[in-house]
Amino acid sequence: MVTFTDKVKHLERVRRALRRAYGEAPQRPVTHPVEHLVRTILSEEATAEAVDRAMERIARCFADWNDLRVSRPREIREMLGPEFPRAGHKARVIPRVLDQVFKWHNSMVWDFLEPMGKVETRAFFEKLEEVRPFVAATMARDCASAHAFPVDRDVARVLGRLGLVDVESESESDMQAFLERAVKSDHAYELHAHVKRLAADVCVPGEPLCSTCPLKKMCPTVAEVLARRRERKKAKKPKKAAPRKKPAAKESAGKSAGKKTKTSAPRKSAKAKPRTGAKKKKTARRASRTRRKRS
Repeated sequence: MVTFTDKVKHLERVRRALRRAYGEAPQRPVTHPVEHLVRTILSEEATAEAVDRAMERIARCFADWNDLRVSRPREIREMLGPEFPRAGHKARVIPRVLDQVFKWHNSMVWDFLEPMGKVETRAFFEKLEEVRPFVAATMARDCASAHAFPVDRDVARVLGRLGLVDVESESESDMQAFLERAVKSDHAYELHAHVKRLAADVCVPGEPLCSTCPLKKMCPTVAEVLARRRERKKAKKPKKAAPRKKPAAKESAGKSAGKKTKTSAPRKSAKAKPRTGAKKKKTARRASRTRRKRS
């Protein structure tokens, strides 16, 4: 049975391998909490480049954050585009969350967060409807310097394939609680950023790109994925047709073709011999005619 200590050691090996592959990941300061909340909601199952493009479109299409708050989900979904991951869900959540905060504080500046402590900030976002645990953890970490390890679908997928969490039986809150105990606060932000990058570039939904993964030597899922690929390749290859057996009659004919066979010469048709009695009578008649002429 895998113990908590085993998982902590495994996480440390993962952290070192990802840092060798990706380098340092310094934490960026949060200048606008509303913008950071929107970016966090958009980030699930989306690359950093896709989120940046979405934020640029939001800035072009909406006058300010209050304009985004009062917009219809359909307008936001169309702005995000059909290719953006879970666009419909995110288009519904963003204005709903912004509207809740506005009704409580009558402001879109959110300077009320400044005097809040780490626990209070996290609790504030957790009580908002439609806010997932990973959003509350991200806001507490980035706005109040709280120790947190946000777990969204991307992080859960990577850590599940590594055997560190059980995606089927554990909730996002359970996974976050485990990781916040297992990972040091000094390493949490960088490890989380590297796991998100791995999820976007390599450990993607569906079929992961295991051959290019920096963790392929320590991931138990790699062997399963490669085995499935080999099976698919075998199934795609056409089977060679077995050589057709010649019929027995043809085989015997082929064997006897090289041997000379004796053929019986055609019989000559024998001419019918005239009957001797008729011949004698004919000769006698000729002789009698000759004697008559002489006499």
